[in-house]
Amino acid sequence: MNSRERIEAVLAGERPDTTPIFPKIAFATARFCEGMTVKDYMTDPKSMAKSVIHAYHRFGWDGVALHTDISSEGMALGSIYEQPQDAPPILKKYLLDDIGEIDKVKVPDPYTACSMKTVIEAVRLVKQEIGREAYLLGWTNGPLNVAAQIFNLDELLVALIEEPEKVHALLERCTEVACAYAEALIGAGADMIAYGHATASSNVISKNYYLEFALPYEKKLVQTIHDHGAKALTHICGNIEGIVDAISQNGADVIDFDYVCDIDALKEKVPDKIFRGNINPVIFAEGTPEEMEEAVRSLLSQKGTDTNFFLGSGCEINLTAKEENLQAFVEAGRKYGVK
Repeated sequence: MNSRERIEAVLAGERPDTTPIFPKIAFATARFCEGMTVKDYMTDPKSMAKSVIHAYHRFGWDGVALHTDISSEGMALGSIYEQPQDAPPILKKYLLDDIGEIDKVKVPDPYTACSMKTVIEAVRLVKQEIGREAYLLGWTNGPLNVAAQIFNLDELLVALIEEPEKVHALLERCTEVACAYAEALIGAGADMIAYGHATASSNVISKNYYLEFALPYEKKLVQTIHDHGAKALTHICGNIEGIVDAISQNGADVIDFDYVCDIDALKEKVPDKIFRGNINPVIFAEGTPEEMEEAVRSLLSQKGTDTNFFLGSGCEINLTAKEENLQAFVEAGRKYGVK
């Protein structure tokens, strides 16, 4: 099997030759291309595509991800960001000063809006070069995350309690934004669309609030992704063990889980779901190859003979990741992966 076939086998409920390796890494790949800055990656589609393709060949994982960070939708909608040379964008000013300013939230054209257009073109370039052998994942954000890019998070959380009708109106518009971006990424060649929804985490809101303010909008986004012929992945940072049964209702094909979660606890509640996770990103940055091998061995032994699993990172692998630890991650995955 090649990389693409390996991932497709899991998605089809079939047994792969080995556990697919599918880390959550995007802009950190820029540091493995000589002379490339993070700003190059973030603003130039050719640089973004080059870095992702180079990392795929260098390390040998099975799926590649294309995105900037959590700024794409906010930038496209009009929040003001600063772009450093060697770091992700920094939010300087929110689009909205008040939760009720819905008229300011105009669904952008993904093909002309920064930085959506950069990622869309990068997806097209990567699809063209390695799309037959590698699996392509595009990223958008869940509606609560989009809202938090254009309105202060603390005030948004207060509004969940005090002004729920206004929050729902905002989330409807943010869902439209996420859906439009997802459609464009699929059109460019993405096989799967992931959406980040950290604001829906149990570390941020209660399960009841997840059911009211996150799940209905996730369902709409997942349905749009499926309607346009792609698979869907839910990524919610933090501890999701208490809400994984609710997350499983959104229709996504894969649940991505953070390093603070236990795979056995998740599978006990949702045994038939495909999961991706969950090596601690700190090990990539501060650990040793030996520690990485042990972490991968332990995780893969936990899931036993299950085949509905992708070996991944617990969250975004950042710029401080060591090359030798990324290599050890892949080598251990091949060594201990299901046969």
